[in-house]
Amino acid sequence: MKKETKIISSAQKCLQILKYMANVNEGLGLNELAEAMDINKSSMHHYLSTLLLEGFIIQNPNTKDYRIGPEAFKVGECYLRKDFPYDEMGKILRELHEKVNQSTYYFLRTDTKVSCILAKESPSRDSIHLDLGTAFPLHASASGKVFLAYITKAERDHILNQTGLSAYTEKTITDINLLEKEIIEVRLQGYALSDGEYGDFREIAVPVIGFGD
Repeated sequence: MKKETKIISSAQKCLQILKYMANVNEGLGLNELAEAMDINKSSMHHYLSTLLLEGFIIQNPNTKDYRIGPEAFKVGECYLRKDFPYDEMGKILRELHEKVNQSTYYFLRTDTKVSCILAKESPSRDSIHLDLGTAFPLHASASGKVFLAYITKAERDHILNQTGLSAYTEKTITDINLLEKEIIEVRLQGYALSDGEYGDFREIAVPVIGFGD
């Protein structure tokens, strides 16, 4: 007989709140969080107070909005540092930044998205600026399409069946056949492009083989 797994619901709720906040990645108020997660405001206040006390979220003293805090970053960094060569990858980003004079980033796939974990930003107004932890959908970003191009079709189909092909702008690819065609091109040419598919910016991304891909 299979042993039943016991779940601590309050701990699960706190983790779900953190995951939601990480995905939204912007300041959120008590009412917004309570409504989005279908939790009454009194309970949500207790969950947020606990996360705030432990440093997993922070609160803006003026707007009272909540954001992901430093302790959450420490946990994520611990996971990434296990086998990840930060120094070597940081050197590559700096060298590339010096050559192109644009912001350069390193993304890892985190489940069904890609997340920015390292950055060397340019002060140029024409360059994109991202917070560490910023996540992009796989089908609507250059870095995401690189990951899609370097996994098996079976794995790709499984992920895209989960996520669907949501339209973020009028340029987002929402046709699976068109996406597959572009993924084949990415694999053949060794890089991916994105022009306004997720936001008002352009990207070029290449795979970095051997650095925690």
